[in-house]
Amino acid sequence: MKRKTITRIRRIYLLFSIAIGIISPLILCSFSPDFDPRVDPVSKFGILKNSAPIFTWSLVIFSGALLWNGMTIVGKFIKNSKYRFWLKNILIFSSINLFFTGIIPMDQGIWHQIPALCFFLAYNFFVFLFGVLRSLSYVRKGFISVITGSLMLLSYLLVIPFESYGVAELVYVLLIFFWNIIMWLRIIRINNYTSQ
Repeated sequence: MKRKTITRIRRIYLLFSIAIGIISPLILCSFSPDFDPRVDPVSKFGILKNSAPIFTWSLVIFSGALLWNGMTIVGKFIKNSKYRFWLKNILIFSSINLFFTGIIPMDQGIWHQIPALCFFLAYNFFVFLFGVLRSLSYVRKGFISVITGSLMLLSYLLVIPFESYGVAELVYVLLIFFWNIIMWLRIIRINNYTSQ
């Protein structure tokens, strides 16, 4: 398959994932209008009869989108093969855990909690480490990733003032969207520049 075709497919898939990321919370909230992230975790949608399929498929699609976009980001910005190896493995590990978080419902207890925790910790570490490794050559290049990774870590503190970790999850997800969109736009800019 030609490189342009793969790039186009990736772009469509990522735009589709972003659209789902915007639309699916609205659909999920319509199924459960009493949902309150201060009291309920986001995974509650995975055990409600009406919203469970949408929640599951959303996380499955996101896990693929994060993996594909992350692999492209690492391949584009990290030149050292040793660093690439570790970043890609951390990314694969986090994406697999997000996949399992989606297909194993919250009512399964620890079997849902373990992959969810592994995803949150591993993806946070991936973004932060990516920023640190980018900063080795030029500090400013990794600044956004280091800050975003740090904010992801700090979002865990939101479990302190609230009964549930729903608010922390939502902030974390927004940071994931922010970082992935910023990096994707940088890749588009580089590709447009090199094609001229």
